[in-house]
Amino acid sequence: MAAEETSLIGVGTRQIVQIVTPLVDRPFRARQVAHWVIHRNATSFDDMTDLPKELRRALDTQFSLTEPRVVDLAVSQDESRKYLYELGDGSTIEAVAMAEAGHHTLCLSSQTGCAVGCTFCVTGVLGAGRNLSPGEIVGQYRTMLRDLGGEAARVNIVFMGMGEPLLNTRNLMAALEVLYETVSPRRITVSTSGLLPGIRLLGELERRPKLAVSLNAPTQELREQIMPISRQYPLDQLMACLRAFPLERGRRITFEYVLIRGLNDGVPHADQLSRLLRGIPSKINLIPLNEDPTHLTGLRRPDDATIGSFAERLRDCNLTVTVRWSKGSDVGAACGQLKGLHQRRSTASDHCRPAATPSRR
Repeated sequence: MAAEETSLIGVGTRQIVQIVTPLVDRPFRARQVAHWVIHRNATSFDDMTDLPKELRRALDTQFSLTEPRVVDLAVSQDESRKYLYELGDGSTIEAVAMAEAGHHTLCLSSQTGCAVGCTFCVTGVLGAGRNLSPGEIVGQYRTMLRDLGGEAARVNIVFMGMGEPLLNTRNLMAALEVLYETVSPRRITVSTSGLLPGIRLLGELERRPKLAVSLNAPTQELREQIMPISRQYPLDQLMACLRAFPLERGRRITFEYVLIRGLNDGVPHADQLSRLLRGIPSKINLIPLNEDPTHLTGLRRPDDATIGSFAERLRDCNLTVTVRWSKGSDVGAACGQLKGLHQRRSTASDHCRPAATPSRR
């Protein structure tokens, strides 16, 4: 069997205990294996030093601890760290660890591309990819955690990397259950472009992550222009779904709003947005567009004065607003930039390769 099929990564404690129990002589040994995998982030069965050598050898012959392989690490001037991973089938993904005050926020990917096609996102412009498995999702978290010192209590997780998480709900839910064993659901956020079936499914979970919605426009017409997914899931239906979403006490829905010069950044847009969100426990993350002249041609970031005016207009309407000054832009790690720099470098490398010499017959 392939390493991914026999891997214990992306599998929770209960399942690990069930899987390895036939190999152990005492029940507590199975729990020890699970503890090493989930809580001690073991990278090999040899690491499990409190297990008998015979058991370690047996585990190694039947199972693996397969993770995505880090093939490049780019460190930004602001200390953000962008990881380029190679998966078992040769696909690549990127994920980011952002340094915050006293902790890190890990931005994980859920797919190898994105079919949603938001016009402001390089990953979306580059096109669709396959779903990541639970092991490939959890593996990003594990490798980053080791790189950052191994303290799960000092990280938050956001599914804001490559892909639309709610197009991969089955594997996302499985990965969440594993992540919950070391990271509280209150420190995990799933961001979506507005897929109603997935939002409803999140709302039915007994333990729910926080919900963020990439909104980016206050009207259906403008949202269709920026986010084609709005044709399938219209804005009025999205807002009705969000108003019905069950929120625990003290929680709010985060609305992400990418500001694009001359398109959605005017004071009238802010007024429309405030009316749209009226009555919903919410906070708004304003994200000035991260420009990419290669993939996002014609789109520009608003100037600081326009960004400030938009934010103040929303605050005047008693809305909670933050401006997310994106981190890691110098290494292509900022919001909406993932895979762009890697794609340009790969294309340039292909162009620089010498043409093959024709064979003589």
